Amino acid sequence: MSNSLNHDKTHSIAGKSLAQSGALAVQDAANTMRDMNTLLSTAAGVALANFIESGDPKYLDALEKLNTQAKDSKSNFIDLYTSVTDKK
Repeated sequence: MSNSLNHDKTHSIAGKSLAQSGALAVQDAANTMRDMNTLLSTAAGVALANFIESGDPKYLDALEKLNTQAKDSKSNFIDLYTSVTDKK
């Protein structure tokens, strides 16, 4: 019986450790996404200002690529979050 109790405790500790690791992964991903959004917003502002100043359509292409990157970043975050929360 003592062996079964130890197994249950070990299983409980392992479960809590995995949950904590998942929470830390989501928190890290959220921080990364926040940083990425700041970077992408800044780059978009620069591209837009350059387009307004020059009228060069290459800056519109850059805005499209930045928008795609923002969507990909969001999708990656959702995938990570879903994979962590589905394991509970």
